[in-house]
Amino acid sequence: MASKDDTIAELRQLVKQLTERINDLELQLAKSQKDSSNSSKSPSSDIVKPPKKSVDRRKKAKRGGQKGHPRTLRKPLPPERVDEEVTYTIDNAEVEKLGLKLTGKVQSFQHIELLDMPIYVTESRLLEYIDGDGNLYVPDVPGFGTGPVFGPRMLSMIGWLKSRAHCSYTTIETYMDDILQVPVSRSYLTKLCTGVISDSLANVYDELKAAVPQQSQLGSDETSIKNEGKKHWIWCITATSFTLFHIAATRSREVLEELIGDAFKGHLNCDYFSANCSFAWNFNIKAQYCWAHLIRDIRFLQKHPHKKTKAWADDLLDRSRRLFSAWHRREKMIEAGFHQSMITHRDRFLELVRNPPDCKEAANLAARFEVVDVTDGSTYDMSQDYFRFMFEPHIEPTNNHSEQQVRHCVIDRRITQGVRSAVGERYHERMWTAIATCTKQNRSFFDFLHASITAQLNAQPSPSLIN
Repeated sequence: MASKDDTIAELRQLVKQLTERINDLELQLAKSQKDSSNSSKSPSSDIVKPPKKSVDRRKKAKRGGQKGHPRTLRKPLPPERVDEEVTYTIDNAEVEKLGLKLTGKVQSFQHIELLDMPIYVTESRLLEYIDGDGNLYVPDVPGFGTGPVFGPRMLSMIGWLKSRAHCSYTTIETYMDDILQVPVSRSYLTKLCTGVISDSLANVYDELKAAVPQQSQLGSDETSIKNEGKKHWIWCITATSFTLFHIAATRSREVLEELIGDAFKGHLNCDYFSANCSFAWNFNIKAQYCWAHLIRDIRFLQKHPHKKTKAWADDLLDRSRRLFSAWHRREKMIEAGFHQSMITHRDRFLELVRNPPDCKEAANLAARFEVVDVTDGSTYDMSQDYFRFMFEPHIEPTNNHSEQQVRHCVIDRRITQGVRSAVGERYHERMWTAIATCTKQNRSFFDFLHASITAQLNAQPSPSLIN
């Protein structure tokens, strides 16, 4: 029979094992409840598992125009867009009776209507001739019967509907049959998009791709897409005046080496993903890691079963709020005062983050701010890749801009369910690039696509998106 002391020792061991098991299960539960608010998961994943909404007790504004805001009216089309004018006058007898005089001003209202058939069809014919020996002759017209059935504006409309309006080929087919009364098959629409429309943007895309390494500041983000059911990745590289999309079969740093290269000397905004870290480390890239991702990782630690880790995460979030509160007041501070304030907030954050509790997850987060040895015998302070935005102008603390640019692609992905070929990948990355860049430059994407297709069909130089 076991002694009383042995029994107590066994119970203590059992309690220890059960406590460790409970902590492990609580950590697994916390990980299973990750969403975009406490992890690097994309906001689109919240559709399946949405985060809990906090109760907002503030009074919600009514729909429509708000009190005190200036009224916004639709601007009329310019005079050159008006096809017909109808002027209404008061009868001359009534004018004389009331003694009226013209003021020189008019009140106008524009009524806009769609034409009964907004297409123009040209049918080219070759008259046939026959000689005395029965030989058949027709006029020699170069290019007769070749090329796409549709003209540049029609092709631009198809490309706009497919990539700008996120329409499926079936929807475009239905629109053209029902509204334009032009029957067309989905296979022919696919051929046009991956053929002449995509080809018209090839030089434009290559020109932007070549300009990426010369930029002073870039942002990077990626999201998944499927090609014939196999997982691929949409890479987004953002610059000040353009955005480049690239679909690759891998998520490794090789893609960054291809798109950005080792000649890049500017700053790179990105998240703390292994490929980004490896690229920055091996090519001496001046990275600015995303604070939005960091804060979400800290929020996850607030749900950790380890009490000291929870308290540590709370302190880090409080310190982060103080840091950014000071940073947002930079315009109201003198340069020397702001610089000293940033040093103080940085050092206080580092003092806290470099002293994590005894917990694996906390240690992993703290490792991002370590001072490490370099092969040449020197050291490198990894924390500077989180604090560059404090001391260098025009650098943002997040890569939110790149994430926002990717959203258009995510909508396309949800509608199309991916691509089915390499030519499909080229079409999407070229169109997404042109759409995002035209938006940045306040240019009409339709007009640019029309100019590109016209140049392609007439064997002329492509227009440029380089400012």
